[in-house]
Amino acid sequence: MNINDIAVKYEDFKKSMLKHSDIQITDNNELSLDGCRRVVEYNENNIVLELPSVGVSVVGMKLRMKNFSIGGVVIKGHIHSLTFISKEEL
Repeated sequence: MNINDIAVKYEDFKKSMLKHSDIQITDNNELSLDGCRRVVEYNENNIVLELPSVGVSVVGMKLRMKNFSIGGVVIKGHIHSLTFISKEEL
């Protein structure tokens, strides 16, 4: 088994374990999210993420992502809105 096979198996395993997401919003300046599958769009005014069952769009000003780890991300900035998006619209 080579390294590419191991990487593919690991990604499949990771996706199978993440069946839901947890979102925590602190005031309007920090959003912590677990269960992120991928970043669809990223700029200082809009961040779109794919979650296991839906997508989420975070709109604001001076947005930045921190602590991007396996399935987890923290978004900081002036958060104006959070919108859920169907998987088909991603």
